[in-house]
Amino acid sequence: MGETVIGSLVPEWADLDPNTLGEPVKSIEDKWKLVPAFLRVKGLVKQHIDSFNYFINVDIKNIVKANSKVTSDVDPLFYVKYMDVRVGKPNIEEGMNIVSETAPHECRLRDITYSAPIMVDVEYMRGDHRIFRRDIPIGRMPIMLRSSNCVLSQCRTHAELAKYNECPHDPGGYFIIKGQEKVILIQEQLSKNRMIVEEDKKGGLTCQVTSSTHEKKSRTNVTIKNGKYYIKHNTLTDDVAVGIVFKAMGVTSDQEIVQMIGTEDRIMTSFAASLEECARLNVYTQTQALKFIGGKVRQKRFFDRGPKKTPVDEARDLLATTILAHVPVEKFNFKMKSIYLALMVRRVIEAQGDTRIVDDRDYYGNKRLELAGSLISLLFEDLFKKFNSDLKKKSDIILGKKGKVSQFDAVQYMQSSQDAITNGLEVAISTGNWTIKRFKMERQGVTQVLARLSYISALGMMTRVNSQFEKTRKVSGPRSLQPSQWGMVCPSDTPEGESCGLVKNLALMTHITTEVDPEPIIELAFNCGVEDINLTGRSCQTEMSS
Repeated sequence: MGETVIGSLVPEWADLDPNTLGEPVKSIEDKWKLVPAFLRVKGLVKQHIDSFNYFINVDIKNIVKANSKVTSDVDPLFYVKYMDVRVGKPNIEEGMNIVSETAPHECRLRDITYSAPIMVDVEYMRGDHRIFRRDIPIGRMPIMLRSSNCVLSQCRTHAELAKYNECPHDPGGYFIIKGQEKVILIQEQLSKNRMIVEEDKKGGLTCQVTSSTHEKKSRTNVTIKNGKYYIKHNTLTDDVAVGIVFKAMGVTSDQEIVQMIGTEDRIMTSFAASLEECARLNVYTQTQALKFIGGKVRQKRFFDRGPKKTPVDEARDLLATTILAHVPVEKFNFKMKSIYLALMVRRVIEAQGDTRIVDDRDYYGNKRLELAGSLISLLFEDLFKKFNSDLKKKSDIILGKKGKVSQFDAVQYMQSSQDAITNGLEVAISTGNWTIKRFKMERQGVTQVLARLSYISALGMMTRVNSQFEKTRKVSGPRSLQPSQWGMVCPSDTPEGESCGLVKNLALMTHITTEVDPEPIIELAFNCGVEDINLTGRSCQTEMSS
């Protein structure tokens, strides 16, 4: 990033010697030129725009791919399969199928939403015929100004922006909902898919992981009770001993479990009681362990018409897809998940002897900033799953009628119920209430009306960071200035009163990286000599068998 910025600054820095460009900038005068240069290249709202671009170009495809097929319990032949999804250009539906392109200023004047249609390609069954249809609208997506789908993204000069009645200095990064300019504030929260060891309410130690994937979001805890280690999860009616979970994952040998956690004397001594727990409950094999866990699975409330699973299958599916959901399990190969769980147990044992290992929740490395793209992604994912479940219910009702007089046309239903996604997104951004019942998520004040009191106040709103901590609690920890915030969060720009230290602002030159594809990083790690856990495990097994 530094090279890009310095390279673009060369014409500005006439007083710098080109031979010294590779060296650090020494004088204070030259260092001050970095700030306007960074703001010219990156700007203060780049993080919002990058995040939204990632969502509409990459993440929305992943969400639809993860929930790509809708089937019916009544008719096994019926299905609806999503082949592709894309977000179009902003337009207005004038009625009588007349669609015209629109610009942000027109939406401000007419009190309408600046949005674009979400189009899908579907393959589905109607009666006995398989039909493929392109560009079926399933809803409308509010478009962020200056994002890749906005008409202003192509405008390079002041004259081009003047055609759309836009101010050339307006940064973008906000939405226009029913004529009002709305900003999604950056939300600060604990990192997902990361082990955090901390003290619980009773003073004991627990290792917590909040798993987050497009299919599932769940929280798994490893806790200590009476010197034994247990897994705590809301799908289980009671805590399950860690040893039993290892056996259910196929690691049935006590020796192998201990080797995964650690063979140091202190660790083996601490974990011995948990191994005895398995013997006390007469659990020795994988089937016995799965039966034991199957008996502890919480029954689903809603009426499920599908084929009933045995407790063993129920427990195996739970371990594969829900507990530590972010660790992949292919063909019920639990190797990676069992090693991850062993590391969680090890972290708790180590923290028992040394309190310095306990993680600090306020340390900024344990925090992640949720930008507009990831917040809308969560909302769209929930609305899309609800859209599909309603489609499934409707198909079951119509296909379940005796004689099947009426054929169910899925596309016709999709076109008639596209308001569900449109209204869901619009209402959330206009009210600022992010309510997702499946994740027990209820947040207020996620969006605010863009303050146009001055140009600086508008820019200030773009860099505001909201904490998830309750403002009414008189706790100093989350409010105090952390040394780990150095260079990322402004040390002085925070309001007075109860929200002091909880509402922060980004430092001027902060750059937030948006979600990136993990594949190139994995490839780089393999090139550096990292070995795949699954491959090393198989090679060890083949050596032992030979």
